[in-house]
Amino acid sequence: MSKTPTRIYTVKRSNTNSVRLVRATSQAQALRHVALDEYTVEVAGQDELVRALHDGADVETAAAEPAVSDLSKGAGDDVTQRGAIA
Repeated sequence: MSKTPTRIYTVKRSNTNSVRLVRATSQAQALRHVALDEYTVEVAGQDELVRALHDGADVETAAAEPAVSDLSKGAGDDVTQRGAIA
């Protein structure tokens, strides 16, 4: 049984330039690993929507997820795309 090859990715937080090194099979997997430590994602409830919109939040539209082959190119790929959290 062969293992899926991995690389070590640098995952940088845009506003602080802090860096985490993550061994993963793709950029998406590395970003997901880091994001799960820092964020939670849930469907917004009606009261939460009203509150957030009242406070000035905008509704953002996430970009389509790139194909896995697009994420695996280059030995030193950095994860810098916004909206890639799955």
